[in-house]
Amino acid sequence: MLFALKDFTPGGGVECVQKRLAEQFLKDGRRVSLFVMNGDTPDIEGAQIVEGGGSGIAGLLKSIVLLRLFIHREGVTHLIGAKEQANLCTWFATLGSSCKVIYSRHAALDCAEQKTGVGSLRLLYALYLCGSGKVVTVSQGLRQSLARLMPWGHPRIRYCPNAVVTEQLLSAAQAPLPTGTPTHYWLGVGRLVVPKGFHLLLEAYAMAAEQRTLPDLVIAGDGPQRADLVTLAQRLGIAQRVHFTGHLRNPYPLIRHARLLILSSLHEGLPTVLIEALALGTPVLSTDCGSGPRELLDNGRLGPLVKVNDAPALTHALLQSLAADGNAAPGKPALAETVRQYTSEHAAQAYYQVWNQ
Repeated sequence: MLFALKDFTPGGGVECVQKRLAEQFLKDGRRVSLFVMNGDTPDIEGAQIVEGGGSGIAGLLKSIVLLRLFIHREGVTHLIGAKEQANLCTWFATLGSSCKVIYSRHAALDCAEQKTGVGSLRLLYALYLCGSGKVVTVSQGLRQSLARLMPWGHPRIRYCPNAVVTEQLLSAAQAPLPTGTPTHYWLGVGRLVVPKGFHLLLEAYAMAAEQRTLPDLVIAGDGPQRADLVTLAQRLGIAQRVHFTGHLRNPYPLIRHARLLILSSLHEGLPTVLIEALALGTPVLSTDCGSGPRELLDNGRLGPLVKVNDAPALTHALLQSLAADGNAAPGKPALAETVRQYTSEHAAQAYYQVWNQ
């Protein structure tokens, strides 16, 4: 089995779920390789890592040739593409091949960070569905949106849950908290990019802090917006209460001990951090961004949903969470049922079914 990826950014959501899926395939006795177009080297014990052709148009063309050669040389029978450049590379590389291909979609169709408009996505997925491959989305809502975009391809657009919950995750969450972590804190986790809405979270936190005494706010992650967010926290007068950790190899102790995990995103396909928090019994609050959070939180039953890009609404929800503190976490049976489908074992079985149908 081969994964084709554009890159492998440490801590990236897509990268994490692909890594967990690959590890489950290995555990199931499959032979696994990862073809990474820009040459990143994922640390997955037992998997073969294959370097692609690099970035840009020249890198894409070279990657198509290298991937095609690898597929024929190694007799690859099953392939998963992740992110659009890798999906496109996969389509060209598998032309005329008997390889069973899955093109996966992890981000919402209107995700500005990917700089791919809906019209371009329609063309790309029409191309993918011209062959014998199948398209997999990471949420039912995203599958429905994509099917509406191209109804003729509906039978070959499938849903597979993300591989999120593993024994390693649960074990890693038992590690000590990072040095300097506040005793009581709220938590935001993710890449520090505009679509994750951390600027909105800081604004809402500042407004809520004017009305009540709040737990400190910890923001775990790194990215191009970090300097701007630090400056914003200073301008809002909350810099002493906001802690930026940078990228953490193991954020799970922070998630496990947080009083509340807050997702402030403008766009999401299916946010894995919400699944991780639910698996660790941590209360969550999320913007109602696209289909993913609403689907995952069962229309708000497992955690409040807030209007997207609305700082006053998020402020109100943060203050409401203080009143609910101690009763905010949903019951264990509801959590167990929700989390079960996002185990690596369940996700791997879903991919096997798509390939076999």
